[in-house]
Amino acid sequence: MTALRILAEFGSTAAIGPLHCGATLNEIAATLGPPWDIGRVSKRRRWPHLFSYGDVELCVCRCRRITLISLQTWRDAIELPASGTTTLATFAGPLTHTQVTAELNAVGCRLSPAGLHQPPGQLALRVEGTRVTFTFRTEADSEPLLESAGHWISSHECTPPATDAPDDGFGA
Repeated sequence: MTALRILAEFGSTAAIGPLHCGATLNEIAATLGPPWDIGRVSKRRRWPHLFSYGDVELCVCRCRRITLISLQTWRDAIELPASGTTTLATFAGPLTHTQVTAELNAVGCRLSPAGLHQPPGQLALRVEGTRVTFTFRTEADSEPLLESAGHWISSHECTPPATDAPDDGFGA
């Protein structure tokens, strides 16, 4: 498996193995092991909270559901969960616009601009079926490089853990 193939599968399914919006952190941890704790989104509240598996960052609601997945792909080495294991695979980065769009096209992903107004130095493309967004850094006289790929949900059924529930290890 290559980083490009993982990204193409993410684009076509909005999932990386068991990681997908709507999944619970407890389900994911049972499959991949415990995530890395990145920290709070807000200084004042514990939830939502950020966790990661290598360069795959997850924003998790207090109900432990994943509401956002973001793959950080701007590094020279990209760590992604290896399919069917609890380990991380390391891939060379950065990835170019040509490489990423060719792989997405190969799996049938139709891309369109992510919005009408994009900040200078940035190009964002959204997969039409899954709404996964691929964001590229553009610089003069060089091919755009993939900065990140992400998917999020704007709403979900939130049922936080009961106050008397045992600690799940994620800050219950």
